[in-house]
Amino acid sequence: MEMNIEQLTFTTSLIQKYRQMAQQFSQQHLTEAKADQVYQNTLAVLAVDYYCQCLGIPTQLTASDSWNPLLQSLLDIADLQLANGGKIECLPVPVDAEFVEVPPEVMSERIGYIAVEINPSRTQGKLLGFAETISSNHFPLSQFQGLERFLDRLHAMPSTQRIHLSQWLHKSWDAGWQRVEELLEVPQLELALQFRTIQTGVKRGKLLDFNSTGDSVALLVGMRPTNPPEMDIWVEVYPIGEKTHLPQDLQVMVLDSSEVSVMQAQARSTKNIQLNFSGEPGDQFSIKLELGDVSVTEAFII
Repeated sequence: MEMNIEQLTFTTSLIQKYRQMAQQFSQQHLTEAKADQVYQNTLAVLAVDYYCQCLGIPTQLTASDSWNPLLQSLLDIADLQLANGGKIECLPVPVDAEFVEVPPEVMSERIGYIAVEINPSRTQGKLLGFAETISSNHFPLSQFQGLERFLDRLHAMPSTQRIHLSQWLHKSWDAGWQRVEELLEVPQLELALQFRTIQTGVKRGKLLDFNSTGDSVALLVGMRPTNPPEMDIWVEVYPIGEKTHLPQDLQVMVLDSSEVSVMQAQARSTKNIQLNFSGEPGDQFSIKLELGDVSVTEAFII
């Protein structure tokens, strides 16, 4: 392992274990070109994952899209899932390259990009630099900055503890999430159970307080497997106690991994709000509720 402090780069050995893992993935693909692409992508991801381990940055390697053989076959991806949210794309480049080729499918939903130089014998990986955004598919390596920019990017991100929804399927519940029957009064419970009979799966609820307004609501989140690896996700918001309607102008938003709103609903004279979407293991999203100047956000990973 070698770290260059002046222009922060990082060099590590691509040990036999890493090459074996890359080989195992590559052998699942029929064409030589795809197998080689997957081999190099896997080595790049492992090099960046090792760098994160050295710095104590938690990752979720196996939740990355690049670790899914089906997605490997469909896409040119080398993403590394970070535990606290966001994906880093690990772009393999040959020695002495001046440009890095960036696949169109990874031009969005990334918190940044790390260029990884892989030597001809594929025994060494060198992290050359970091770019927060990529503006073209043929991107100059000269525009990558030192790896300290990667650390700055991580420090600028809010530290969010994400709820692992897939664990709910194994009856592993996160603290604060209750059975629906424990949270809702009879009128709201009947509505929630009626909806649940259509969407068989797992569902849990949490009480959310808007302290400055004195209002509270129940947030219910449920999921069920459909066509593996796809999951159906549903989000419901109900009033609490004897109240029959949600607070006026309450906004409920579903945010993607880049914190961009992709679904939104607003309460008027509304008894409850329901939003539905689908995702796959490793996908991240957040649910944000806003009432006046107060907002509450819950972050999830499928």
